[in-house]
Amino acid sequence: MKSYYINHDESGVKVAGNSENILCACNDKYTRFWIHEHKSQEALQEIDFLPKYKGIIVKDGTELYNSFGLLLSQCLSYILRYLKPYYEEIKHQAPKKMKEFLSKYNNIRNEKIENDEDSFANEELNNIYIEYDNILDEWEEELRKDTDNYLFNDEYCLFRRMKYDNKKMDKDYRGDRDEVLYFLKDFRVPSTNNQAETDQRLIKIKQKNERFRSENGANNYAIIRSCINTYKKNGINVFDALISSFDNRTILV
Repeated sequence: MKSYYINHDESGVKVAGNSENILCACNDKYTRFWIHEHKSQEALQEIDFLPKYKGIIVKDGTELYNSFGLLLSQCLSYILRYLKPYYEEIKHQAPKKMKEFLSKYNNIRNEKIENDEDSFANEELNNIYIEYDNILDEWEEELRKDTDNYLFNDEYCLFRRMKYDNKKMDKDYRGDRDEVLYFLKDFRVPSTNNQAETDQRLIKIKQKNERFRSENGANNYAIIRSCINTYKKNGINVFDALISSFDNRTILV
């Protein structure tokens, strides 16, 4: 709860034949999973973790977390995946420039971290923001001119007609600039929420082989897996820790 940042992500699970969701909050020291039938802000209110959390949330492009936390930072891996169809399928150049721009400055950020630097200089950061806006201007012009291409939509496995949408451009690209570039402003926050995806991996593997038979079983699994992941991150022997829990001996992390 006192963590400076958390990675947050969610994915689908089958519980007693029904489609539900597993929600994950984690950082490099802790993991917590919850099972809920809905993926919504109402569900997050019921879980009652994020309403009390006052740090920075690293997330993908969803608006699910927009009313929670102190600040939001978008996952770089998600952004790069999002850009890919635009320059591979419809051959726009600005999205490719954006990918190269973000990758370049992420590498520079990593070099600065290795050299014990904790930020870009203010002038550098201002120039980065200007460069970002210039690339968006180029992309907007491409979108205005090109309305005859089709963009592959992974969610429905269809090609949909691509049309320029001024509101979408302002909201999803220009409006999210601070979230997209936050990792360049604050080196204490990871550039991706990949840790959350990693923490969920064994649950996803489990789903390929079997399903949760009951709600109680799913919730118990979420708690036990939260403990196991946390023990591993802190170098605690998992077997000894689980035995201790059955003996009502608390393991402090």
